[in-house]
Amino acid sequence: MGAKLLIQRASWTLVDQGVVSFGNFLLNVLLARTLSEEDYGKFALFLGSIFILRTIDYSLLSYPLSVRLCVAGDEERARLLGNTILLTAALSLALVVVMALGTTVLEVDNIVLPACLCYLCWQAQETSRRCLLADFRYRAAVAGDGIAYVGQAMLIALLAWLDTITLPAALYLMSATFGIGAIMHASRLRYDWPNVAEARLLAREYFSVGKWSLVNYQLVLARVQLLPWVLAGLAGTAATASLQAGLNIANMMNPIIFGIGNAIPQVAAHAYRTGGATGASRAACGYVLVGLSPILLIAAAGILMPQLLLRAVYGPSSPYLAVAAALQLLVIAGALDYIAEMISKTLLGVEAGRLASLVNVAAVGVAAVLAFALIGPFGVFGACLALLIANLLRAIGALIAIGWLIANERSRAPAPSKAAVNPVPIDKILGAPAEQ
Repeated sequence: MGAKLLIQRASWTLVDQGVVSFGNFLLNVLLARTLSEEDYGKFALFLGSIFILRTIDYSLLSYPLSVRLCVAGDEERARLLGNTILLTAALSLALVVVMALGTTVLEVDNIVLPACLCYLCWQAQETSRRCLLADFRYRAAVAGDGIAYVGQAMLIALLAWLDTITLPAALYLMSATFGIGAIMHASRLRYDWPNVAEARLLAREYFSVGKWSLVNYQLVLARVQLLPWVLAGLAGTAATASLQAGLNIANMMNPIIFGIGNAIPQVAAHAYRTGGATGASRAACGYVLVGLSPILLIAAAGILMPQLLLRAVYGPSSPYLAVAAALQLLVIAGALDYIAEMISKTLLGVEAGRLASLVNVAAVGVAAVLAFALIGPFGVFGACLALLIANLLRAIGALIAIGWLIANERSRAPAPSKAAVNPVPIDKILGAPAEQ
């Protein structure tokens, strides 16, 4: 039954995340083929900003909710969801101001309104989606995610066919599909009216649980987002667009990385209560192995036929065909990131977020040094090489961290009791009732 449940949950996790990532992939490819390199570079930076803001919400609200909701009773769940939605609304209003200020500072005033609207609608969709995922209701999330992510790609394809696509228009269409997806997700949830006093107490609890997750995810994003921003500063947004073009293909790993990663914190937290860090690692390992084969298959395809993949996605005359060598580095970096991220999620599940953050601090430091050292002389290739080395060191550090945690736990385990040293006679064992 345990294996059946694992396969069922892991399968729907991958299906749902596959829908999300497939929609994102189509969207990025369509925009890369139709927008100018300058505009597509701006879109890549906008996505990076969205992911940074989303990690704040995920760490302080969605992640603590996922740990709390899976052990809550039926009545408590509705109240918990209502208060979480209130906290999310308050946080979103603060973060959208940051989005508006950032867009203005970057002097892209023509997308201030659509960028802020897109962020708010995206936030609503992702928050309601995370409420479903926190209770392992991945199957229920598929329809709304299909509308939100695949739907937006279909609408962008229509605009491209009509030859009327612009960056602001794309953001408005994304806002519409995210809004519809949020409504579909919300219709599958039951909320109680939020209580302000309870929400304040919940905010303190969520912050206590999620603070290390926030630090951890900001470090992860800093390691990844540092490269396109440094690349934009040193080589221009057209170079950032080339990097994003390679990432679009390497990001075919995202359904596995995000999908399996979404389930591991809850799985590890459950197993940790009875089996400690060793039990949590074993429980998480089953999910990790489910995703490892497709990760290695994608990496092999990117290494062996990068030109073919780029030509199939962007066309035979695309300027992005020049990033074939960079794509090979990106898929290797992605496979290493899968290993490191799954261990990091396990550490968060066993409340060892500080240990995960230490690993990511080292990875960010390496990425920062290598970014400035390699991007100047090597451009996009240098950015990809910096990411690969940083991911390799992060994976090694994560393995050392989980190994140290398990060894430390075993060293603190109590010595065997006298009853364990002197076993019970065999006739008493045979006469005892079977353990259920």
